[in-house]
Amino acid sequence: MISRILSFVILVPLAILLVVFCVANRAPVTVSLDPFGTMPQFTYSLPLFIVMMGAIITGVILGGLGTWLTQSHYRRKAWKRRNEVERLRREAEEAKASLRLLREEKTATPPSTALAAPRAA
Repeated sequence: MISRILSFVILVPLAILLVVFCVANRAPVTVSLDPFGTMPQFTYSLPLFIVMMGAIITGVILGGLGTWLTQSHYRRKAWKRRNEVERLRREAEEAKASLRLLREEKTATPPSTALAAPRAA
């Protein structure tokens, strides 16, 4: 419940700021994708907020992808350790089961270590 209230308190002002930013930056700007030419061939006229939001979204996606790729060895280690823990857990369960069977066999058949009584001649 607290997390919903906290996210509401954070997200509503952010949404209001985003709307205000978009309304204030509606003027079209020319975006050129030809940095070397004196007469750019690839130009687009877009509102500034679309250019800014596109740059932000692209940056977030590329940053997330880069972080995900650089943390792959941590995920691999976690996967190996998780499998090792499961393997050891299975081995412990098997050992407990075999110990239980041995104890049951021991209680079912009494030991015959007593010496035989001498016979009268």
